[in-house]
Amino acid sequence: MDLETLKNDIISEEGGLLLEPYQDHLGFWTIGCGHLIKDDEKDELMTPITEQRARELFVLDLGVSIQDAEIFYEGMPIDDNVKECIIHMSFQLGLPRLSGFAKFKRALINGDIETAMAEMKDSKWYNQTTNRADRLIAKMSKSV
Repeated sequence: MDLETLKNDIISEEGGLLLEPYQDHLGFWTIGCGHLIKDDEKDELMTPITEQRARELFVLDLGVSIQDAEIFYEGMPIDDNVKECIIHMSFQLGLPRLSGFAKFKRALINGDIETAMAEMKDSKWYNQTTNRADRLIAKMSKSV
């Protein structure tokens, strides 16, 4: 797995490193590279930040997403390509929401990538971020 490519792909999917707070498609206040602003961060992050701070937040968030993805896919018979797709989903959704993809997870445990892709498409997540989901499904199809 190429970490630099993964970083660049996620930054691109998130629309770059945005230095001013904005509301995401669900109305949540966000900054940097999709960093959800928590209540205890509002004093610092509800005003513009530096690119360096945006990168720091991204590295922290990506680290959490990788750890969460590793928990999710532990013991699954999947390749690095599928693992990267799960990291993307973990970054976007967080582990609690990703863990709700029970049929997706079961398909991956069974090594059934095609069913896993169908489960990705049959989700609220897909309907909310169709273009992004389609790109991840296309990426996963390379592992079939």
